[in-house]
Amino acid sequence: MVITGGVLLTPFEEIRDPVIFIENEKIVRIETKAKEISDDVVIDAKGKYIVPGFIDPHTHIGVYRLEAEPGDHGFESGDPLTPHLNASDGLDIYDPAFDDALKGGVTTIGVLPGSYMSFGTSVERINIIPGQGAIYKTNKKEIKRYAFLKVAVGEHPKRFLSEQKMVPTTRMGIMAELRGIFIRAKDYMKNEKKKFDPKLEALIPVIEKKIPLRVHVHTARDITTFLNFAKEFDIDVIFDHATEAHLVKEKLSDVPIVYGPIVFSRRGTELKNLNSSNLKYMKGLLFSLTTDHPTIPIQYLDLLAGLSIGESFSEKEALSLITINAAKILGMDDRIGSVEPEKDADIVILSGKPFDPETKVLYTIVDGEIVYKRGDEE
Repeated sequence: MVITGGVLLTPFEEIRDPVIFIENEKIVRIETKAKEISDDVVIDAKGKYIVPGFIDPHTHIGVYRLEAEPGDHGFESGDPLTPHLNASDGLDIYDPAFDDALKGGVTTIGVLPGSYMSFGTSVERINIIPGQGAIYKTNKKEIKRYAFLKVAVGEHPKRFLSEQKMVPTTRMGIMAELRGIFIRAKDYMKNEKKKFDPKLEALIPVIEKKIPLRVHVHTARDITTFLNFAKEFDIDVIFDHATEAHLVKEKLSDVPIVYGPIVFSRRGTELKNLNSSNLKYMKGLLFSLTTDHPTIPIQYLDLLAGLSIGESFSEKEALSLITINAAKILGMDDRIGSVEPEKDADIVILSGKPFDPETKVLYTIVDGEIVYKRGDEE
């Protein structure tokens, strides 16, 4: 495949009239002039914009099909600690959200257990360790089955466990449970005659720093508490949601953040400081944005990024929030997040400038294959 013409806009550069050569699922080279093009598929992008495929590191696609769908599909409600569960085992690859993602130019997603921020009556139900998350391309290709382990702290697990008449029901209790299972896992690793324990086995990759801990957290107090926990056990963490991250920005210079969703009702004490205008205070941190699908439907990821332009972000900086920054947070920036030689051919062709309300996704290309073309679905 060859893509010619238009404007290639990446987080790093702008190239006019590029010629992008794709072979075996990869971008092989980018030129500004080509003498001869003999490939089978040529896409003329004249007058269009070419951008990297969008990335949302935090979704529940395939776990919850619809907002307010009955039942707890993303975690086990009878046990507060289930690190041995994996979101892939409950994934519905026929979820129409995969197609919605392609229509919105989203090419890679993180799929996490737990629950989304519901607009319905059942709000933010989650246990302390809901399980393991995975990385998928939106062509339904699994990239990494056990990519991170998710934990949750703060009001949401506290409230849920209280409703279930389970313990712990305090912040102290939640941290004590986490500390206890991590201590047991470290002891388990040292025991040469140990009996196999799937829960403790699941913590070993985190303790060995092979994967990060994804932490569902909102408030400054809980962010600070978990930073101390991460230091105590020498583990890598990524903060998800992190609504009040801007209040403790000086503590987060080395911590990746999946921020948002930045558009939601200020329901509950943990969301009292939720405001998309806080984006301007996040500058200087490594963060990306999320829809938390189905909280915000996945196809609107670029609209969330567009809000940053009104908060002093440049077009390239806004694009970074859903491309290269997200790729770095997923540990995949060597493969995705920008349009460069040797990277995966995940590319979106837009009718106009990114983040313009009139701009439409014309093509979504994943691994060098056209998986969405505007008009084909009509």
